[in-house]
Formats: sequence, C-alpha cells, structure tokens
Amino acid sequence: YYEEYDDDEDSDTHEWNEGEDDQDKEYIYVKYFDLSLLKWVTQTIVTVDGKTTTTETGFKPNTGLTETTGIRDNKENEPVAKVELDKRKLNKTTVKFAYKIRVTNEGEIAGYATEVTDFIPKGLEFKAEDNKKYGWVKEGDDKVTTRALETVLLEPGESAELEIIFRWKNDKNNLGVKTNIAEITEDYNEYNSKDIDSTPENPKGKTYFKILKST
Repeated sequence: YYEEYDDDEDSDTHEWNEGEDDQDKEYIYVKYFDLSLLKWVTQTIVTVDGKTTTTETGFKPNTGLTETTGIRDNKENEPVAKVELDKRKLNKTTVKFAYKIRVTNEGEIAGYATEVTDFIPKGLEFKAEDNKKYGWVKEGDDKVTTRALETVLLEPGESAELEIIFRWKNDKNNLGVKTNIAEITEDYNEYNSKDIDSTPENPKGKTYFKILKST
C-alpha cells in the first residue's frame, strides 16, 4: 500500500506566473481625505473722527497651490488691500480689515475642520468685541483659534465659511505691506485618514494688505 503525490500539473506553487488557474489578483481603492483653506480680504473699515467708511474690496479667493475650488486664476498675483490715511488725523483714526475664510472638502471622505488657526499679523491686533460670531479665542500673543466648524460635517465638495477682523495698531511708523496667514490646525474623519497634502507649519491661506499715509 502506498500513496503517490503528484504536483499540480499547471501550477508552480513557489512562483507567481501569469495565467495559472490557482492564483488571482484583487484590487482595492483607498479613498483620500483632503481639506483646503482659502482666505481673502473682503472689507476695509476706516473710522476717522467718528465717521466710518466701509469699502468692499471685491477680492476673490485664488486656487492656492493644490486647491481647485477657488475663483481667481492661481497664476494671478495675490491682490493687496490698500488703505490711505491722513497723518494729521492718525490719533482719531481706527482701521479694521475683515477677512473671509473658506474651508472646502476636496477629498472623497467626509470630515471636519475641528480647529482653524489665524496668525495675527505684526502691526495688527485682535479684539474679541469685533469677533463675537465665530468664537475666536486668543492663544498667546501671535494667534487666535476657533472651533466653530468642529460640528459641521463637510461632505466631499462641500464648503463652510468663517470671518475674522483685525485692527491696525495706530502708529505713524506702522506702515507698509502686512501678511496674514491662516490654516486648519486640527481635522477629523471617522477613518482617521490624514489630509493628503497638509504640512504642519506650512499654512495654505495667505492674504496681503498695505497701510499708506498721505502727506
């Protein structure tokens, strides 16, 4: 009595060979998570001796380095919001800049922008009384944060917006171009998938403005 074992006549069990009938390939597609942030100056608000003039900039957000939801062509230069002040009335002048921040889900996984951070530009200051709506909180001397969107689920393709206002520090030497930066500093999705193109300390949203004075 004996048993004879034969190898599979059309398979090599030790190698992958195309066409053998005892092997197969299956492919999976992993969805990605991607939140973008765009920011632009919407208004300049200048009060001189009790009279306030609000000017709409008409600016539109650009598409950013990787974002595709912007309106302005990414090849165009970032516009600069300019305010001209009368130096004879500086001590009676207050200047505010209003910004809009748009967070968009450009990925394939629903998620949340649980925290957004705005870095206070040098020469400007944050006033809580100007920013009651979106719960901005000052964190140290150089930034403010909000968790206003932490319960707002963004499905793929959806957006949500925030606003923030900064005041110019009234000083005859505090002139020139200023830069304001914001970024998504915390996010969440149920798969714990990381944002595919976010790098800490490399914010996505930047805006520019310029303070001038007349003679």
